[in-house]
Amino acid sequence: MPLELESELASAAPPVSKHARDADSGNPRAADVDEASVHASVERIAQPARIARVIASAAAPAFLSHPLTRHYPRSLAAPRAGELHLWRFRCEWLPVPVQEGDSWLSKTERERARLHPNAALRKRFIVARVVARWIVGNLFDCEPRSIDLLDDGEEKLRARHPHDGRGIVIDIAYGGIWIVVGIASTALGLSVIAPSPGNAIGELPEASRRHVRYSSLCNALRHAPVELDADLLLSDATAHAFDLAEHGRWHVLDLPMPGKIRAAVALAQPVTQVHTFGWPKASAFDPASA
Repeated sequence: MPLELESELASAAPPVSKHARDADSGNPRAADVDEASVHASVERIAQPARIARVIASAAAPAFLSHPLTRHYPRSLAAPRAGELHLWRFRCEWLPVPVQEGDSWLSKTERERARLHPNAALRKRFIVARVVARWIVGNLFDCEPRSIDLLDDGEEKLRARHPHDGRGIVIDIAYGGIWIVVGIASTALGLSVIAPSPGNAIGELPEASRRHVRYSSLCNALRHAPVELDADLLLSDATAHAFDLAEHGRWHVLDLPMPGKIRAAVALAQPVTQVHTFGWPKASAFDPASA
């Protein structure tokens, strides 16, 4: 029997997830939609999708692992159709000195940092934005401080190449000591869940895995409710393709994280190649050894 999971998962989910971003920032959820370059399904979310179906366990994309260093690989271009860039780093990691990174932030970013409720969340936000600007500056071959990051207020960013106009979408999620950044040419959604003391779901791998996959789809779809058969989210496969009725076809990938942290990313197109930064090279997407 199909089951609408939104209310069930919302009540069962641990508090540390991508949904915590709004509480961290103090900003309301934005109602913006991505530009025409973003998958048209994102613009049609007024009503819940009727019963979605799984197409198949999607073929695993090719993973190209890069070391997490302060030397950006010059051969890496902005992602095109079917490509995904994933970065994972600790909250204290920066590619440049603190003073230099701080000078890159926009007036709006400085104000958002100031509004964070405590020093740890403020630092985490600043580190994520500095790294995002460093990444995009290298992808676009321009100064990080000159990049116009269009921000929807909940860590979903957009940017356009200053010369050829190509657009990219950036999503940022937090889990424990980790920051995860995803970059693609189409709509995407990241979700990271870290266990919370006293919350039983943190002890149930199946429940947290189901929730993080569903949450990644909702985040990509601007939190539109999606009706799914619960069993479709419990598969042992790490890559899935879903037909979400009027929302189109989406691919969901599990991302390996240490311990009991769970993470997933959803994209509005088939994923054929993933560049990873910050995962072990020999077993970049082997959950057992992440």
